[in-house]
Parts: sequence; structure tokens; C-alpha cells
Amino acid sequence: MKRNLLAAAALLTLAIGLPAGAYAQTTSSDGVTRAQVRAELIQAQRDGTVPAPDWDYPPSARTIARNRELYAITHGEEHATASNTSAPASMQASTASAQ
Repeated sequence: MKRNLLAAAALLTLAIGLPAGAYAQTTSSDGVTRAQVRAELIQAQRDGTVPAPDWDYPPSARTIARNRELYAITHGEEHATASNTSAPASMQASTASAQ
């Protein structure tokens, strides 16, 4: 009897585990891979459209600009803020040398 119970438990484990494993590696109907989704997410973060709070969806120009600035700071990318682009060239040069 113990042997039958053990065999039934093993069979049940296989029956439950196999379908989940089979579906984990399938691609979606449009053929987008995980790497492509990850690249699109990173691009959206770089563009400033992600993250956006629920109350500001779709994100406003102000939110997008702030997200771009935060992304650039976090990832060490060069960026131009709105205040730097509107300043005279002499002020931009002095600001850049101060950094």
C-alpha cells in the first residue's frame, strides 16, 4: 500500500510539474522574445515614458523630462536639462567647467 501511495504521489508531481514547464519556454503569438521586451523597457525608461504614475497617464511633458533626467543621472549618461539649454553659451561653459 505504501508503494502504491508513493507511486501515485510521484505521478501526481509529474502531472502537475510537466505542463507548467512546457509553457514556460513558449514564445508569445507575436514572437517577441524576453530580450526584445527588456530592450523596449530600457528604451522606454531612457525616453522618459516609464515610470508614470496612475494619475499622470499618459505622462506629461514635465514627467517625461524629469524621468529622462533621473535616468541619465542614475545610469551616468550625459544629458542636457532644460535650464542648461536655455542658458547663454558662456554660462553653459562655466557650468560645465565647474562640474
